[in-house]
Amino acid sequence: MGRLPLEGVRVIDLTHSAAGPFATSILGDLGADVTKVESPEGDMTRTWGHVIREGVSTYYLAMNRNKHVIRLDLKNESDRNKLYEMIKGADVLIENYRPGVAERLGVDYDTVSILNPRIIYVSIKGFMPGSEYEDYPAFDIVIQGMSGLMSVTGCEDGTFVKVGVPITDMVTGFFSVIAILSALRVRDRDGKGVRITVPMLDSALYIMGIHLLYYFLVGDVPRPLGTKYMSVVAPYQGFKARDGKMFILAVGNDRIWRRFCEVIGRPELADDPRFRTNPDRVKNQDELEKVLQEVFLTRDRDDWVSLFLSNGIPAGPVYDMADLARDNYVNKYVLTEVNHPELGTLRLVRGPIRFNGESTDVRFIEY
Repeated sequence: MGRLPLEGVRVIDLTHSAAGPFATSILGDLGADVTKVESPEGDMTRTWGHVIREGVSTYYLAMNRNKHVIRLDLKNESDRNKLYEMIKGADVLIENYRPGVAERLGVDYDTVSILNPRIIYVSIKGFMPGSEYEDYPAFDIVIQGMSGLMSVTGCEDGTFVKVGVPITDMVTGFFSVIAILSALRVRDRDGKGVRITVPMLDSALYIMGIHLLYYFLVGDVPRPLGTKYMSVVAPYQGFKARDGKMFILAVGNDRIWRRFCEVIGRPELADDPRFRTNPDRVKNQDELEKVLQEVFLTRDRDDWVSLFLSNGIPAGPVYDMADLARDNYVNKYVLTEVNHPELGTLRLVRGPIRFNGESTDVRFIEY
């Protein structure tokens, strides 16, 4: 595309791990000039996941595209002064240090805002500063546990599991980007910088609002339901086909339910008193699952998915990464390639936002 939306916006990234780097990668995708400032030891994620070469991992590359990377020792006065010069010309500074570290390094809000009163200063924290949880560790898996997210994710036998991506880091990153874009609008209007705090626990609890309200009004503690979706709608879950592969079925209303029963050759189920309406089906989910699972073992996954989609019934395959790499849609619209002089060709996921039909892309990778 032509000019990117955030061209000219200068961002100083003092973050590590996932939430902050994810946020600044989005800003970089949107065209911001992002400089990632790492300590001499480097971001901890350089050793996470598959390490391609010393100091470079797949995790790090995925979280840190479209950024310039430098290393400064902020305990050193000369390096700190280099950062101060960068701050004077920056629009955004984002940090996720442990409590007290920004102050010790001289990059706290009070110091930075004197250098640049127009700067948007963003602090990503595990918990609200000053709260009783302020000093708690704040890795994604900790927040998944404390937010209740893990308690509704897992097997029907009650076994809790974590989401397969660092989802609370990512949600916090999204909220940070929303906050930054909003603050740029405020600064354009008022001419002043903005101080922003985005706690990870609060971000995770925001997306748990459905479950919290359910508990407050009903009094029942939500439990993990495998691929099912709370006690809301049924059948709305994953099933196994004859070939052992799984697919997702999402019968969202009674009209679709009646058509679904015809398509699978079991029209009598539509008026079965156990399953006639959605509340009936939700109440009798276990019985319904047994009946349908027996039906679904008569065909392969792709046959079922094709049959459902051709009849307007929401369904889709459960893919693994190898399936995604072969999928025509993914290859045409989602993946992009970046040529790196040392690492060779990297296949990465491009930004999902389209501006006038064109997506933002991965322009470069430094490490």
